[in-house]
Formats: sequence, C-alpha cells, structure tokens
Amino acid sequence: MRAERSGPSADLRHDPLTRSTSLVAPSWETPKPAGPSVLPLELPAGSRPCPFCPEQMDDPRRRAGEETARRPGGRRHPAWSALALRNRWPHTRDPRAAEVVVLSDLHDTHLGAMPLAEAAAALDLVLERSRAAEAEGAHPLVFLNHGTNAGASQPHPHAQVVGLPEPDPLSSREAPALDGGGCVLCEPAAPERLVARTRAAAVVTPVAPTIDFEQLVVLEEHARTSPDALAHALSLALGALYRVTGPVAYNLLFHLGAHPHVHVAPRIARHSGYELAGIHTCYVDPAEATARLAAAAADLGGPDRRPGGRETGEPDAA
Repeated sequence: MRAERSGPSADLRHDPLTRSTSLVAPSWETPKPAGPSVLPLELPAGSRPCPFCPEQMDDPRRRAGEETARRPGGRRHPAWSALALRNRWPHTRDPRAAEVVVLSDLHDTHLGAMPLAEAAAALDLVLERSRAAEAEGAHPLVFLNHGTNAGASQPHPHAQVVGLPEPDPLSSREAPALDGGGCVLCEPAAPERLVARTRAAAVVTPVAPTIDFEQLVVLEEHARTSPDALAHALSLALGALYRVTGPVAYNLLFHLGAHPHVHVAPRIARHSGYELAGIHTCYVDPAEATARLAAAAADLGGPDRRPGGRETGEPDAA
C-alpha cells in the first residue's frame, strides 16, 4: 500500500506582479548550484573595433547608425556622454522603430560603475527615446543587455528601445496588478525582501524570482519616472549584485507605465525542462539571496554613493 504524502513535494512560489511560478530547490538536493558566468568586457581577438566607441562614432563610414539624440560632456569624448542611434540591425520591419542607446563614451563601464550624474544622464536619454516611440503610436520595449551571456553582441554596455505594435507580454501580465486602486508596487515590500531603500525608490527581491539574485527596482511614486531616482537605485542594485556574484552578465527590463519599475536579471544559469514548462528554478533560497544582497548594498559607499545603512540619501545634483 502506497504511503500518503504529508504535504506538497515542491516549494513552488507565485509572483503577484509577474504571475510567474518559481521552484526553490532545497540545498540538499542541489550538489552543484548554478554558478556565475564571467562577463567578457573585450571583443575576441581579431574582431573589428567596437562600433560604439568614440573613435568609430566620429567616422561616418564606421559609425553604428544614424544619431537621434545625445547627452554632452563625456569623460573621454566631450561631445557626448550618451548617444542614441537608429539600430543598424533591427529586429523590426520598420528600421525607425528600433534604437540603440550607448550609455557611456567609455568602453568598459556600465550603470553600476558610472558616477551617478552620468548614469542619470544616460537613463534620461533612454526615457526620452521611449517617449519618442510612444509619440509615434508604438509600445516601447526598453531593455539593456550587458555581456555575451545576456545576449549582447558588443561588450560596450548599451540599451535598446524597440517600438512594438502591442505591449510586451510581461507588461500585459503585470497590468492587472498595477491598477491604481490596488497596485501591488504601491504597498511596502515585506522586510525580508528589502535589499535597499533610497528616498525615491526601493530595491527588493521578487516574491518568485526567475533566477538567483534577481532584483526589482521600484520607484516610490505611482506613474512618475525620475532618471535620478532610477540611477541611484540601479547603482545600488548592480553594485550589490557584483559584490555578491562577481562581474556577471545581466539584463535590465524597464517597465515605465502605471508604476515604473526595472527588472534586474543576472545571467548566471541556463534554462532546463522546468523553464520550458513555465517554472523558473532558484538554487539559492530567496531569503538568503536578499540577505546577501542587502549586506552588500549596505557596504556600498564612495564619492557618488553616501555610505551608511540600508537607507541612503539621493545623489547630489549634477
């Protein structure tokens, strides 16, 4: 006679925002946890020069695409610190619907390492190009790829703004949870999910992470986006991530609609049959991941990040 089970056989968690399902694998069943993947910062030997670096941008024969907007005052190239271009290799039928935003004139820097004023300027340009796509009647998909394992073809960090004919599926799934009368992001996150808090944003871990050490940057105000607030919170999130995992590839997905937020997804694992079935797997308990990220965020300091505890001030005005 078969013995009756005393309870559920798996730790399945369901996210109220994304509606995703995650399986938290017990450590005793996981002899080989997913490990970080080193982030390549340089092109392979023999590759052509990086098309997003100033030397190539200044040459009309080599530049990566038609310029649409810029922010001045780069550290290496005074003419620009961030630059938006028509994507020369778009995934859309209309080439005008796809843009690349080069976030820095320095080849090997990224949002987590930039001075906050520069990061805010780059994000302000990303937001501007998103609004421009909306003005054309499109639904902008805004994301950032950093590193080969994150799907980037170039190690120079850059964002993309793609004008879609309809909202992306994740935005559509999130929409009911962001209704102004009952927005799940307007409610304070449980303390065990809090990584860091600024005056205008919170960095939290998802209820059901899609990957280990995933984070969510949530702006304080419903329906209002601030590049300064995004820069500060993303700097904390990425800084904490790198302290915990080392330099890994990552993606940022910006959802700038009803309640602005950014998904921060490190690329430290490969998909398996679980993911094909719509179940994401976590090999680090989310509570442990939050504690490690929060400790790393609390230690962050420097000229652009005021040291202190988990509550930090906003960056000084540029």
